[in-house]
Amino acid sequence: MKLLQLATYLLLSLLMISTHTMANIDQIDTRKLQQIKAVKFNDNQVITAGLPTIEEFGLLQQAGVKTVINLIPNNNPNALKNEQQIVTDLGMQYHNISVDWQQPTLENVEQFFALMRANNNQPVLVHCAANYRASAFYYLYLATQQHQAVDMHQALSPWGNLSNSFKEYPQWQALIETVKQKYQ
Repeated sequence: MKLLQLATYLLLSLLMISTHTMANIDQIDTRKLQQIKAVKFNDNQVITAGLPTIEEFGLLQQAGVKTVINLIPNNNPNALKNEQQIVTDLGMQYHNISVDWQQPTLENVEQFFALMRANNNQPVLVHCAANYRASAFYYLYLATQQHQAVDMHQALSPWGNLSNSFKEYPQWQALIETVKQKYQ
């Protein structure tokens, strides 16, 4: 009987250790990422931010990021010219959705939703130039695809005063309302 109890104890201990280890594999270590432009740590698996530097992409990879989703159009002067090469050379997956700041589309958002679903809960960085596009798309993903009760002001904190921002960029308020109406 004692042998059975010992075996059960050892098996449960190993199960707990492996579960704990597996739970930590897919989490982002944010300790060295504070300097990234407009960085927002949404949870242990998703970061939104402005455009990282080449060196910061290396830190993101070391921190556990597996996928980078870039929402800056390739022809944008703020884009990092060889970002895809930098990211893939570091062993991360790379995706680009060219989101026109002046005319963001429902199709752009739906492409983003598809990438997030395909991500399989792996650590991801969603970025744009200043974390406006990225935070808006991630907010919409949480609110409409994950059906989470999300405080829009908190989720869009990189925008600063949201009322003023929406007055200045009404196309974004319209996009958010359109997506929410379609999916809620």
